[in-house]
Amino acid sequence: MKERARSYDLEIVGGHCSFNPEAAGEYYKIAEIEVSDCSGGKRRAIYGIRMVGLKSKTNLNPDGQGMGVDFSFYEQFLITGKKPEGIPPSVTFAENIVKETGLLIATEIMMPTVQLPLYEGRIPERKFMAWNASVDQLGWHLWQIAQFAKRNGWYLGIKNGKWLGDVDLQEAQNPNLQDETSLERTWKGLVSWVQDLEGRLILIHRGVDVSRKGDYRNAPVHEIARRARKITGAKLNLDPSHINGSKLRDKIVEDTIEAMRMKEDNDWLYSGILIEVGTSETDTEQHISVDELDSLARELARFRSLRSPESS
Repeated sequence: MKERARSYDLEIVGGHCSFNPEAAGEYYKIAEIEVSDCSGGKRRAIYGIRMVGLKSKTNLNPDGQGMGVDFSFYEQFLITGKKPEGIPPSVTFAENIVKETGLLIATEIMMPTVQLPLYEGRIPERKFMAWNASVDQLGWHLWQIAQFAKRNGWYLGIKNGKWLGDVDLQEAQNPNLQDETSLERTWKGLVSWVQDLEGRLILIHRGVDVSRKGDYRNAPVHEIARRARKITGAKLNLDPSHINGSKLRDKIVEDTIEAMRMKEDNDWLYSGILIEVGTSETDTEQHISVDELDSLARELARFRSLRSPESS
């Protein structure tokens, strides 16, 4: 299953950190965002929706607060061992969004063999991307996700781990660094678990949590991302929300535009953006608004060709 001929060089995926049913109308507004094409006509600008129903959290909240709208569904399954009636709320909505808008669905997956079977038969090929939580750097979980991706024609994203290792941030960012950082070695190792996806593997750069990060939630490490892309040959996406965080939220649009201008040899460094947009159940303070996403798309369309969603 080979990737189709490309008439684009940038894919934008945006949505809530944690799916908020009360703000579900924002997804339809995102789907309607348009930009001008080279002939002066209009084309849809957003390729996919970020829709996460089950959250990875440092601390478990047994009451489900902040754990995602699907938490009670999976809690019932795991405690009783019996499959609950129906399907989780976010999966239902994801299926409807794909049918009604043609947008790709992108979501974080913690329990592949529990969560992913519920998407099979509901989300068609090339309309789904599953990624690992940044705190989950286990090859076995990605290997499981890869099996679902292969048989369903889905995409797989690998987020880098949150920690840089014992190398200094400034040293790691040196474009002439000869040694691999532990982050690069881990990223490369995880790729070895998910072979044969035929262009549907994506590395997601979400920054690192280090002492010298300043006001960033996670310091950007574009040079490490550049080297990882070159080593693995995978596509590279940027997650500016988890890099800028709440303290630099007002610079997310500006910094994203700057990053999308970066080059690797004669090619663009980043082929995609995974960005938090709208009114979420969690981390809303690091989300841009739908209007800001509209402005971002129009600015990016001045020098990049944006991918429009295809029919399912």
